[in-house]
Amino acid sequence: MVPRFNIDIAGEIVRADCRSASQEEMRGLYIQRNVFEVDLDAPVYRIMELQYFREDLSERCLTYTKIDKSNWGDSSENPLLDREFKDDVSGGPLTLGVVATVYGSCWSAKLLDAPSDWAIFSRNKPSVRVQSTPRRLLDAAMSRDNKFYMLQHFIGKMRYSTDAEIEAHFSDANWGKHLDSLGQGIAASFLRLNENLANEDEVRLLYDHSDEAWPKTNVRLVDRFAKVPFDWAAAIDGVVVGPFVPDGGEAVIRNELLGSGIDCPVSRSSTRVSVG
Repeated sequence: MVPRFNIDIAGEIVRADCRSASQEEMRGLYIQRNVFEVDLDAPVYRIMELQYFREDLSERCLTYTKIDKSNWGDSSENPLLDREFKDDVSGGPLTLGVVATVYGSCWSAKLLDAPSDWAIFSRNKPSVRVQSTPRRLLDAAMSRDNKFYMLQHFIGKMRYSTDAEIEAHFSDANWGKHLDSLGQGIAASFLRLNENLANEDEVRLLYDHSDEAWPKTNVRLVDRFAKVPFDWAAAIDGVVVGPFVPDGGEAVIRNELLGSGIDCPVSRSSTRVSVG
């Protein structure tokens, strides 16, 4: 089946494989193939509560949340989950169970430095804003030891539509349109949200958990979360310290990052003078 995104890169991968390209060259191409409708090197941002950021740093992981309507508090999330279609062969009900194992991490193309951004995404708790790019995020998440990394990690820009448009797209009896050998159709199903959320300008990092040997050994599933090995040094372009962090927090966080082998710019939010 023809890929839905980055057809040119998919062709390059085939040609590179035929000439026995190096693993690093192939990995770079896989990263390009799995970035959907957003520039590979465009800055993206995520506000993280400081306690959870520190936990992920110390555990060398990124914590993703299982994507469903209850966990994410939105009726348009994971529209294929538990949706019944008609099996063309038996005539009985059919569901696409593969969507039940996908986890996400929300980033944004917005700068996320307004007082309202810090209040909403930090829940008024000490937080930092991490800056990265789609390329760097996939580089950090795609472990070279994971044989199937190219089928388990994706990142894409959200498409915003009305509830009616989303329902029409996913209620179509042609359930096969969501399936392809690269997993792009399933990944794309997690990149649609109600237009009321368009102001978030979300870029979503996805992880599809499987029962293969590497995920079973290295990924920790804790309640509704997946703690996936993550190379923070490869991911971070910069850190901004938010308004609810106590005075002197920049120096503390800079030293903590250096202790984790991360030498990146650390600055303070412009909102620190107006909040708290």
